[in-house]
Amino acid sequence: MAEIYPADRTETNPDLPGWDPRLTEARNPRTSDIDLADPRTIVAMMQAEDRAVPAAVESQAEAIARVIDEVSERFRRRGRLIYVGAGTSGRLGVLDASECPPTFGTDPDLVQGIIAGGVAALVRSSEGAEDDPAAGAAAVRDVAVGRDDFVLGIASSGTTPYVRGALSEARARGAGLGFLSCSAPPDDVRALDPVLITPLVGPEVVAGSTRLKAGTATKLVLNAVTTGAMIRSGKVFGNLMVDLRARSAKLVDRGIRIVAHVCEVEPEAARVLLVRAGGSVKIAIAMQRLGLSRALAERALDAADGFLRSAIDRFGDGRFPYYEAYTAEPGWPDRKRLLADLSGVTDRLARAFENGRGADAREDRVAGSPGGWTAVEHVAHMLAFEREAVLPRVVSALTSSDPTWDEWEPYGSVEAGRSFDEILADFAAERARTVGRLSDAPAAALGVRARLGAETPTLYQFLRGIRQHDEAHALRIEQRVHPALLESREVAG
Repeated sequence: MAEIYPADRTETNPDLPGWDPRLTEARNPRTSDIDLADPRTIVAMMQAEDRAVPAAVESQAEAIARVIDEVSERFRRRGRLIYVGAGTSGRLGVLDASECPPTFGTDPDLVQGIIAGGVAALVRSSEGAEDDPAAGAAAVRDVAVGRDDFVLGIASSGTTPYVRGALSEARARGAGLGFLSCSAPPDDVRALDPVLITPLVGPEVVAGSTRLKAGTATKLVLNAVTTGAMIRSGKVFGNLMVDLRARSAKLVDRGIRIVAHVCEVEPEAARVLLVRAGGSVKIAIAMQRLGLSRALAERALDAADGFLRSAIDRFGDGRFPYYEAYTAEPGWPDRKRLLADLSGVTDRLARAFENGRGADAREDRVAGSPGGWTAVEHVAHMLAFEREAVLPRVVSALTSSDPTWDEWEPYGSVEAGRSFDEILADFAAERARTVGRLSDAPAAALGVRARLGAETPTLYQFLRGIRQHDEAHALRIEQRVHPALLESREVAG
């Protein structure tokens, strides 16, 4: 940017009284008389300055790409992306995080925004909050940042104490770090060794007003980070947002159009597919393109790590092996992450129940599946499966020289008269027993094969299937199908 903002300009001259080394605080010589301009000239001057923003962001392409790689890798490990900022920077982080669930169908916890001053600072300025590094560190502790997470600090000036405190705490906890600034970062930030993204857009139209060019540059960078990471996580097919869930009239319309286009069917047929898929565009497409039931389409997607194109390529020949779809030896997710997923399902089910509460007037019956199970029936089924099949099969694989697993009838009686929370507590206890046995076993045990009818899955393949089974039931408990999807006569019939 030297040719645009030469050092001999008085506005960036350290000999000038009141000089500030931060580029975002400098006076812009091209707008020094803007207070005398008429409205049309003001617009022209601002637009002329805005034209510098894309080039500044483009200069940071390599750093942005590196952050995308780091974030997508942590998503694969079930980690999170955490933005931390103050003022405009914090609000833009929260905004970008809040757009991910409706656009990509993500859990709200996957991408989070932390702003100095808390939620109130989103609508009312809380400038003093940015001066407290201890508060930034405390905010990172409050969301339990760990080694699998990536924390991106956002500070247009590069010097916000709140953000620096947050980054220091995140580094101490082993998280990945990035730093986005429109000024040169100070030495103490560089010492933390974050990935540096520094689009130097130069002095603002109004000196120090970083909601202008710096804000625009920040939004462009955040757009690239989350969109790139979501694409790398299988949230997009071609350039279509196939992981959206139809929960509003606009998204219903978009979902129908996407399914109709990809599957080459009429809109009404696309609507039927979406209902049968619980409102999930990706599952609806997989069902149609692979000719599978919803349960097997979900299994195919899970075996392809969520990538729709990969699932179609692998299983598009009409043959879908139930367990063999998973790699024969322990792979992704690794043993530690797989056990963490199996342990975490209780919280996942609790969140799903809370998010899906009131989805249908029929006593928490899951919408989108007329005559289907209630949320209580789903978790009761999982309890019975864990107690009668999952734990016994794990014990057999770990203790028998020639394990053989009995078939299990998944549609037995459902416990009556008990609440969701009561049954979930029992399921949590049974799952803890299962994970406890696995935690004590050597990693090589995941390669043990067992006979199950005509199949011989490894313990790893079976456990990947259980992880997918967990997620499938959580989705059914959580998903709400928008009323507009239920207008089809074919569905109603």
